[in-house]
Amino acid sequence: MKLIDISKRIDKSKNNEDYVDSETISNEFNLDLYYVKQDKLKSYWIGNWCCTDTWVGYKMYFLDDEHVAVSSQATRKSDENIEWFSKELALKIRDYLLSLMIKEDEKFTIGDINEDIGEGYKINFNEQIINRDKAEFNGEQVKILEYIKETPNWGIDTKLKIELTNGEIREVEVEELDFRFNIV
Repeated sequence: MKLIDISKRIDKSKNNEDYVDSETISNEFNLDLYYVKQDKLKSYWIGNWCCTDTWVGYKMYFLDDEHVAVSSQATRKSDENIEWFSKELALKIRDYLLSLMIKEDEKFTIGDINEDIGEGYKINFNEQIINRDKAEFNGEQVKILEYIKETPNWGIDTKLKIELTNGEIREVEVEELDFRFNIV
C-alpha cells in the first residue's frame, strides 16, 4: 500500500492519535522547542506495537489535516526517524514551530542604539579585573601595580596600588577607576 493511500484512509480517531513530541520534531530543524501545547500538528499510528513499556511503530504526521511526514521507531530506546513528504512541507512545519517559539505577549527590553553610555565601565572588586591595560584614573591611563588583599580567599577586595603617568604611586578603591571599552 502506498503512503498516499494510507494518508487518505488512516484512522484519525482519538484512540489512534499519538502524542506529538515537539522537542523531537524541533530537533529535525536544529531548534530548541520543548513541550508546547499545540493542536495543529497531529500524529496517528499507521501500525504500532509495544516494546517493554512504550508504544513504537509507524506514524503519519498531519498539519491542519494535510499529510506532512511519516516516522518509524523500532524500539523504545531507538530514535524516531522522520521523513518529510517534501521540502516545502518540512519548511511549513519549521515555520509552524518557529511561530510556537514566539509568543505575542513576550516582554523584551528594547534598548536605544543611540544611547550614550559613557566612555567605559566600573568594576566592583579588584579580582574582577581582566584587562589591566584598560584602567583609567580621572581620565588618565594608569598602570595597576598590585591588588591589595584585605580579606583572605573571598575575592571581594577593593583596594589597588596604581602608578600614574607622572610616576606617582597611589592606593585607590577599584570603584575610583574607569575601564575603557574593548574598541579599536
